[in-house]
Amino acid sequence: MAIALGYNALVTRFNLAVPPLRQTFWLGARAAESRTQAPDGTERIELPRGRVSAEPSTVEQLTFALKREHLNLTVLGALFEHRPVLADIQEWLNSRPTSGYARRAGYLAHWLAGADFEYRAPAGSPRVRLLNADDYLVGPEMSSPQFAVVNNLLGSRAFSPLVRKTETLRGLLAEDLRAKVARAMDAIEPEMLSRAVDYLYLSETRSTYGIEDEVPDSSRAAKFRHLLEMAGESGVFDEEKLCEWQNLIVTPLSAESSYRTAQNWLSRPGRLRNMADFIPPPVEQVRPMMEAVGRVAAYAAEGMLDPMVAATCAAFGLVFVHPFFDGNGRLHRFLLHHVLRQSGFTPAGVVLPISARMLKRLDHYSSLLKSYSKPRTELLDYQLDGDSATIRVMSPQPLWLYAYFDATEMCEFMLQCCKLCVEEDLAAEVEYLRSHDRTVRELETWLDMRQSKLNSLIDIIVQGHGALSRRKRNFVEELTDEQVARIEEVVARHFAKYIDHQV
Repeated sequence: MAIALGYNALVTRFNLAVPPLRQTFWLGARAAESRTQAPDGTERIELPRGRVSAEPSTVEQLTFALKREHLNLTVLGALFEHRPVLADIQEWLNSRPTSGYARRAGYLAHWLAGADFEYRAPAGSPRVRLLNADDYLVGPEMSSPQFAVVNNLLGSRAFSPLVRKTETLRGLLAEDLRAKVARAMDAIEPEMLSRAVDYLYLSETRSTYGIEDEVPDSSRAAKFRHLLEMAGESGVFDEEKLCEWQNLIVTPLSAESSYRTAQNWLSRPGRLRNMADFIPPPVEQVRPMMEAVGRVAAYAAEGMLDPMVAATCAAFGLVFVHPFFDGNGRLHRFLLHHVLRQSGFTPAGVVLPISARMLKRLDHYSSLLKSYSKPRTELLDYQLDGDSATIRVMSPQPLWLYAYFDATEMCEFMLQCCKLCVEEDLAAEVEYLRSHDRTVRELETWLDMRQSKLNSLIDIIVQGHGALSRRKRNFVEELTDEQVARIEEVVARHFAKYIDHQV
């Protein structure tokens, strides 16, 4: 029978109400280490007997977790609420005052739970860092003289995402997407870039609403475009600035002058469904969490963190906190552009079609959001009234449940989206415009048609991969079949490269 190890054992031993672990360690009966991955992506790792004692103590389990596993501040936050654990750590510090793992445990118990220990690191104790920079992206360093521990986490106690240096993430960061953006912009003549950017603004606006399965009217679309044009303003965003942004993109009835003052929740529509898909943090946590989110966003402009990583952590942090009753999703996606432009990753006035890329991979994007929201909401006991108009949450909603999460896959996803925006989407739009100009010049030598109608006709034929469908034939009923065939040939010839790329 396998014996649970590390976080896995601590969760069971203290009955911790935390989201399920993505990776669990066990002491197995085999002579070699084995790894098994389930369809849902969770991994089970069995270690051979003899590597770990058969019945590890709480301190031994905590040592194993800190030594072998990814740092899990959520589990540790829940664990350090238990007084016997704090007593064990005090004894650990007394018996092994120079132990790096004991000092990390003591510091984290103090940082996460406010625990006090009668301890001070002996003189000459080597400082230990919470995160190994070879394995994680790290933040600015803050030293604790008491424990001789250096806190280099991303963020603060109120909000601290974790980003692991996976092989995928290392590869994406090594591509230097900021330089690729700069080279792509320099390669496009100013007039052409201006026209391309105009379309990209339109595409980004439509896509951000498309993700929410909405089609905005011209007024709402214009407001969101105006907000996109404001991206990159100097200064750290705060409550006043976020309210200003929120007021720009919602109806006057939904405009808010401060962060929310009541518990909100998300539910999918459905008759008598009466279920919450996500219950964000309680009101008292919103302001400190959002202040910490703003601090992480500032890392980009300060050069302390890759801009796309900082933008991702901050943007997903905002949507997880859900500081408003309306507009959170659009603000979440806008914040990506704000951080990127503020850091100089994207030039002033230029917007990458990130939401358009997210829309193309909507299932993946949705799964990333649910990986945070679903396991946390499933831990809560709540009650919605019969009309799903009010909610009462009966369970505790501790800070550690919301403030910490692994953002690695989110960063990988957003870096991949950004990479495709630069390498494919921007190039495709420029190719479209150049093909369009060549097509118009050739057709205007013999075709007398209003410019706006000609533009629409070209677009329709391109969408039809070089052919005008029978359903759209009445759009140019004044033309003969021979003329339509000639137009199709011209469009197909000039747009061949663009159409091949889209298929």
